[in-house]
Amino acid sequence: MSDSVASRPSRRRDTRRVWLFGGCAFDERSWRLSVDGRPVDLEIKPLELLLELLHRPGEVVTKDELLEAVWPATTVVEGSLTTAISKLRRALAGDDRARIETVARVGYRLTADVEVELHDATPQGLALRAGQAVPGRPAWRLTRRLGASRANEVWIATNAKTAEARVFKFAMEPVFLRNLKREVTLARLLRASLGERPDFPPILEWNFETAPFFIEIAYGGDDLPAWAEAQGGLDAIALATRLDVAAQVCATVAAAHALGVLHRDLKPSNIVVAATPAGGWRVAVVDFGSADLIEPERLEALEITDLGFGDGPSRSGGSTSHYLAPEQHAGAPATVGADVFALGVVLYQLVVGDVSRPLAAGWEREVDDPLLADDIARAAAGDPSARLSSAALLAERLRSLPARRIQEEADATEQLRRSALEQALVRARARRPWVVAAGVALALGAGVSTVLYQQARHDRDLARRQTEVARLANDFLASDLLARSSPFRSARADETLLDAVKAAAPGIDRRFGREPAVAAQLHQTLARAFDRRSDWPAARAEYARAAALWQTAEGPASVQSRIVRLQTAMMEARTYEAGGLERARAILAAEEPALAAMSPLPPELAVWRASARGMIGLIGNDAKLAAAEFGRAAREADRKPQLFDLGSRLTFLQREAFARMRLGDGAGAETIFRRLVEGYRGLEGPDGGDVLMLRMNVAQALMIQGRYGEAVAEANRLYPKLAEVMGPEHEMTLQLLSTRIQSNGALARWDAAIADAARVYAIAVRKQGAASFFAIASLTDGATAKCRGGQRAQGLADLTEAHAQAHRGFPGSGLEGAVRFTWADCLIAAGRLDEAEARLEGIDVPAAAQLSGDPDWGANIALAQARIAAARGDLAGARAALAKVGRAFDKPAADPYLARVYRDLRGRLGA
Repeated sequence: MSDSVASRPSRRRDTRRVWLFGGCAFDERSWRLSVDGRPVDLEIKPLELLLELLHRPGEVVTKDELLEAVWPATTVVEGSLTTAISKLRRALAGDDRARIETVARVGYRLTADVEVELHDATPQGLALRAGQAVPGRPAWRLTRRLGASRANEVWIATNAKTAEARVFKFAMEPVFLRNLKREVTLARLLRASLGERPDFPPILEWNFETAPFFIEIAYGGDDLPAWAEAQGGLDAIALATRLDVAAQVCATVAAAHALGVLHRDLKPSNIVVAATPAGGWRVAVVDFGSADLIEPERLEALEITDLGFGDGPSRSGGSTSHYLAPEQHAGAPATVGADVFALGVVLYQLVVGDVSRPLAAGWEREVDDPLLADDIARAAAGDPSARLSSAALLAERLRSLPARRIQEEADATEQLRRSALEQALVRARARRPWVVAAGVALALGAGVSTVLYQQARHDRDLARRQTEVARLANDFLASDLLARSSPFRSARADETLLDAVKAAAPGIDRRFGREPAVAAQLHQTLARAFDRRSDWPAARAEYARAAALWQTAEGPASVQSRIVRLQTAMMEARTYEAGGLERARAILAAEEPALAAMSPLPPELAVWRASARGMIGLIGNDAKLAAAEFGRAAREADRKPQLFDLGSRLTFLQREAFARMRLGDGAGAETIFRRLVEGYRGLEGPDGGDVLMLRMNVAQALMIQGRYGEAVAEANRLYPKLAEVMGPEHEMTLQLLSTRIQSNGALARWDAAIADAARVYAIAVRKQGAASFFAIASLTDGATAKCRGGQRAQGLADLTEAHAQAHRGFPGSGLEGAVRFTWADCLIAAGRLDEAEARLEGIDVPAAAQLSGDPDWGANIALAQARIAAARGDLAGARAALAKVGRAFDKPAADPYLARVYRDLRGRLGA
């Protein structure tokens, strides 16, 4: 077969190319050049240049293009290119029909007619064997071959001195260099975007200069089949462990998808598992040699040289048949959905305990759990439109499986209860009245005590009163509030529901002047609604009116009035306004004596007091107190389901998880948040306010764990819906943007972080003032990005303002301490050491650690002191300060920027 070349020809897996031009031939099978039938001995670099010119015969290939293609990610002088071209010209000197022309100051052009012959592949082995040294790496010995294909061989090698293991992937023929380069490109993209992550083992070194070509990869563990065998077989491993492995794989693939990276060859042998120090299992995804990149512009944005993607989509690999989506069998291009299909097959194999079993017809009979069967069916659906939309969604479903089972059981129990109630009601209606009366008399005559009887009567009367209050309140909502949707009742055609609520609120007192309990309940309900919408002035006014009316209805000792004041204290703390925390503490302090005098304390008051204490502790940077009090509120509420519905009980649990996240337990908090997402979905639907809040909490938990790329991806998915449902200026929307700011900053995406920070700062100043928490925090976050991203003068100006406001509104707090450290960090970079040292003095490290959710936050101070000492030439002092850092910056959740600073300084000091 022979084709002329007008553009780059396609490359089939089962063929190799021989390029014919003039009287010359270049054979990709052997990477050899012949001129007039005689082989020419030529080095690799001139041959690589020749291949680039053969791809574009008659065209000018620029010097920059040739340098990037042949010397990737390497700084070389132009003389290296000139020398290689000279060697190539000498090799072709015997053929006047194949000449390389120089285009002055631009590049080179091959003047020849070029044809390509496609030949059947005849793979050539590398003759590698266990025990021999890695070619070009004498310190490493090959120990075990992991696999081989027409494209490569993969080996584990061990360092003779340290016994450290690494993975080497060798190209069997020079033509497969592009596959290795592709892996290097994607590894650099993943690391630059997501930071260092154990679930993407880094490529440490590579050799693209001399045969055999290879890449050197950090060892991430045994592949899935080998790991299962070492445990006594996959079916001998607990199902919960297998599902955790599946969830980790899905989350890792989702992180790659968020960057536009499609794996295209997901299967058990490309999943590796290693033990963690804590006794668990860590999973990684490997072998991106067949991967595609949907958004190649990301490479340019991150200044990563594009290697291995010049020929378009990979032709050297792709999914193994079992894992290939049906549409790909029909020739459709790779998609996110195709990777999800492969994940569905892997999930099925993990569930049934056999990594070799295909997903064949009737597979459902082998999966006992209906929820898992549904997950597999949705992931591996033959119709792409019916398939789960993302790997992240599959990971979330697997991680929330326990909560989904609980919800399923609760739904089934509720259905049974309703059925039983309906049947009992039918039977009760069929009885004669005298039978019912006789039954009641018999029960009373059996010894029901007078005390219990009185309590029952009290409960009955209370229930009746509450029912009547609810009826009247609902009537108001229907006739006075919702009826405002009519243009004849509304002042404006575009009136929103929130506008309608505010407009209808004054009518409460007119309508229920003789029913203060009803009016109080309605004012309290509106206050909670305004509270949730971050409309603090309206919420404050409604809470005050509700408290006063409850006292009118129930007297000075009104329990409901005290509950309203405790809810007001929680709101004041959550405003993050200057003075808000002090107002909250004053309200709680005023209530405490009366609450302490009550014996026993009514259960509702016990729950709301604990919740108010918890919120004040959380905002006041006492996360330990907050976790304890929120936990107490959650437990007390669980004991009284008749007083607190499921939504309220889940809210208390969410707050406890958030407090624990602030204590540094990001992984534990993430697990609870994901479980709660599923619980609230059943109550509110996918776009309910609590569902969105909890998804925002998931993003925060990911950030706390150092999983910055995942945090940004989740924030990007969530932001449009959160802004639509809650509003772009809502407290939760601002918190989500703050999470995205910090995560983008950790990934060195300075422009994105600065833009978000400016948006949050403008909103916070307009709504809450320049001395509010959000205003100070966003100004500081933006300044951090400016200082680290090359806008140091503006960053320092912003930090001066941020510190002035923090000292005015939150003196001595963790917020002020965090601002002062950031200021010092920027001053150190500017060489203003005395000023930086002064900023570090007196910082409340525990408070700042709790605010950030990083128990190792104090290491930042020690590192800054070491940098100052080193810059002054005090190397002994620098080493002493650096010794206080410990291993804080070796942890995955460490700030990547400061971790790099730490490693550089330690290297300079020899520490």
